[in-house]
Amino acid sequence: MELVYFACIWMLASFVKSISGMGSGMFAAPSMLLFMDIQLVVPVICTLSILQSVGLAIQYRKEFHLNDILFVLICAIPGIFMGTYALKVLSSHVLEIFMALFLICYAIWSFMHTQRVKARKNTVMAGACGFFSGFFGSTTAFAGPPLAIYVLYAGWKSEKVLGFLGCAFVLINAITCVSQYFAGLYTKEILGYLLVGVPACGVGMCLATPFIKYISQNVFRKIILLLIGFAGLISLLRVISHYF
Repeated sequence: MELVYFACIWMLASFVKSISGMGSGMFAAPSMLLFMDIQLVVPVICTLSILQSVGLAIQYRKEFHLNDILFVLICAIPGIFMGTYALKVLSSHVLEIFMALFLICYAIWSFMHTQRVKARKNTVMAGACGFFSGFFGSTTAFAGPPLAIYVLYAGWKSEKVLGFLGCAFVLINAITCVSQYFAGLYTKEILGYLLVGVPACGVGMCLATPFIKYISQNVFRKIILLLIGFAGLISLLRVISHYF
């Protein structure tokens, strides 16, 4: 029964990510923690997220170009190192509260400013979002929301957003998985979950594909904003639950 529940979780998580480009970990982690240890949850999420991201990157490869992501990833590298250092001198809960409040405020502000966003490119914005993606990814494991903020600012159409996020998460999660492997986090128990999770993700992606073309740009933007706000809310609740 546990494996059936696990499969249902990842079908839903994969469905959400296939539509929005992000959010699978935010949806899956709280449910998985009900019956799995955190040492199992994190490697499973990272590995299955690579599978989902590869699917998005391949499906929308014609809509995406390497130069769209190159500067973002370059700026993410110092963010990762600074985030690692910040963990040594600051409480992770302080960092998480800061991120949570920022994401919630950004989502609320964006919902209040519903004017149509035109496609635009800004190197400073790309670098800042890349940096904070690496920083928050290394401190709170939420690398996605800063990237989502960038694609909303850029005003890209949904297909290009999905291709961008797919490629970004493939690279980021691949590096994470390699480090987890050398840390000895991959066990036979994780392999068992992956054997169930891989086909479940495939089903979720197939179910989501027909819906993409019926989602307008305005609705797509609202979905990403909801996921950004949801990420902030989860982070805030996670910190609060630590003290109560």
